[in-house]
Amino acid sequence: MTPAADPFDWLPGTVVAVSSQTARARSLTIAVPGLREARAGQHVDLRLTADDGYTAVRSYSLSDVRGSRAAHGGRDLDSAGGAGRVGEDGSVRVSAGGAGRVGEDGSVRVSAGGAGRVGDAGIPSIEVTVERMVDGEVSPYLVEDAEPGDPIEVRGPIGGWFVWPPTEFEPDSAVHAVLPEPPGATPLRAAPVQLIGGGSGVAPLMAMVRARGRDAPPFRLLASVRDPRSRWFAGELDEAVRASSGMGGDSVAGAATGGDSVAGAGGDSAAGAGAGGRSVAGAGADLDGAAATRAGASDDADPGAGGALGAEAALRVDWVYSREAPEGEARPAGRLTRDELERFVLPASAHPLVYVCGANSFVEAVAAWLVELGHAPTRVRTERFGGL
Repeated sequence: MTPAADPFDWLPGTVVAVSSQTARARSLTIAVPGLREARAGQHVDLRLTADDGYTAVRSYSLSDVRGSRAAHGGRDLDSAGGAGRVGEDGSVRVSAGGAGRVGEDGSVRVSAGGAGRVGDAGIPSIEVTVERMVDGEVSPYLVEDAEPGDPIEVRGPIGGWFVWPPTEFEPDSAVHAVLPEPPGATPLRAAPVQLIGGGSGVAPLMAMVRARGRDAPPFRLLASVRDPRSRWFAGELDEAVRASSGMGGDSVAGAATGGDSVAGAGGDSAAGAGAGGRSVAGAGADLDGAAATRAGASDDADPGAGGALGAEAALRVDWVYSREAPEGEARPAGRLTRDELERFVLPASAHPLVYVCGANSFVEAVAAWLVELGHAPTRVRTERFGGL
């Protein structure tokens, strides 16, 4: 078994699967022999090298880390048709025309008339989701041109603060002296989790949703996008909400609010717009002004807004739109306000652990509002992106 590399070393990786999220965004699964185990919320640096030796580096948040938990090593892929293998240099070989897909367990499968599998074969893999920027140097290649079998160098994973499950520091750590926990708060790992993403800022939050186990605390995701066509992971999130109803809740609610900005994923993405109209939720609460569609919820369930956790589902997802709301939406697209944010998010009294990711303006506004609403600054963790 090959020991995990230093997170600041460049490692040879190989694209093994690609899938479109929107017309301008695509997820890429990259197999990286020797990669350290990644945590949801971390990011990696990707390096592309041109034939003339020119290199370009960009940072991207990880949208899936499950495949990195495979054993580290370098043996041939299990295959029945020679779809893929690990070369002596540690790279992953994918035969011409090979396609790839990611299994429900986070492992990577590559195939070209046969079944190759990265993950259980000992090759860690990660997923990044990239939005194409018009003037970008790296994102156009990743979104439009990269295919299974293409090489790419990876450095990381990097980050220890904006991660879930959260890093737990020793009681006498200097971290607690600088960032004390709020009195009476639920321990970090048991605290409910509120995720707030602007545009492609949902990418690292999706990694957290995917990393949940059946014993995870309640999760809420508020995702702000320009329009319905800009939703990332929409189908998977809908399915996760339905599946989570058996983990702690049984209702689906639709709601409306606003927003103001969209973040690009990683260093090669940019800011855009924000929030607006419709939510898909797995909780037992209707929001004020919302047209709700509910499944399996009691007619006399408490209609409170962002508050009670008693009937909370394991996962709730709210989509809001800034530029264009879906047809028939109760509230037209518009900017997110402080009052609307308060209705959507878990209350400060629940001491949730809050992760906010998006463009600078989006994150600054939302983080400030959260503190004004009584959330402890030490429990509001932020990650912000800017266009390069």
